[in-house]
Amino acid sequence: MTIGLISLNDATMPEDVTDVITNLSFESTPFFSALGESQATNTLHQWLVDSFAASADNAQAEGYTASYTDITAPTRSTNIVQLMNKDVRVSNTERRVAHYGMGDPYSYQLKKKMKELARDIENALVGGTVASGNSGVARRLNGAIALITTNKTVRNSGTSLSETEFNDILAGIYDNGTDLSVDKAFSGTSLKRAISGYTAGSTKFTDADGKKLFNTVSVYESDFGVVSIHLEREVPTTAGNKGFLAVDSSKWRVAYLTDGRPQHIPQGNNGSAKQGLLETELTLEARNEGSSAYRVGYV
Repeated sequence: MTIGLISLNDATMPEDVTDVITNLSFESTPFFSALGESQATNTLHQWLVDSFAASADNAQAEGYTASYTDITAPTRSTNIVQLMNKDVRVSNTERRVAHYGMGDPYSYQLKKKMKELARDIENALVGGTVASGNSGVARRLNGAIALITTNKTVRNSGTSLSETEFNDILAGIYDNGTDLSVDKAFSGTSLKRAISGYTAGSTKFTDADGKKLFNTVSVYESDFGVVSIHLEREVPTTAGNKGFLAVDSSKWRVAYLTDGRPQHIPQGNNGSAKQGLLETELTLEARNEGSSAYRVGYV
């Protein structure tokens, strides 16, 4: 049967490709984004921490003779500066041909690598563990979980992050001698959902006209300050070992080594290709780790 010309055998038809590239991977870096900046001038970065003597009964008899006590000096806290990079290399031919959804493929890949580097920084700042490094071995920084020591607890198996537990964490920071208040808390999805179930004397409600049910807690006001709640992918999320990180963000800094903020370093052409590095060198300062807390072991 003759059917004439149909699309199935027409080689002149252009291909149908949407001129948009969709990337479904996450970009959020809530802990990194919450911190201010500082500067490091050596790969071993140090800062000073001091504290008051404990309060005590203080009454002296009239005409007393003074006696002198030892005075405690500030102590040094340390962290290691970590060098991170992402490489980009695109052939000249790849840059000359036409592409859907990206324009210059080198620029496209560079933007993509920038976001990947930010995710790597988030991973280190939250969960990194220190290594001094040597020839052929990379230096590594201690992240927030490792730097917190005063208010750090491993919960018993089966413990849930109840509203009472949440407030106990905040109370524990105060009881350990600081007037500073946690202002940001970070957890994975299941603990965030547990927090969204808190009532704190309030009643969740339904907008009947809009047919909306409100069941989330993004800000929690406690006896110990106002805390914003953030989803964080880099705290442990394994069942039975889920982590909850609560910080006073004003006492944490990302310290960049001299001019080591994230930057693009062109490497020139190597053969028939354009190449470059994204590089940063940084560490994390905990100016008062006792103003923050970390608990792990939740179901």
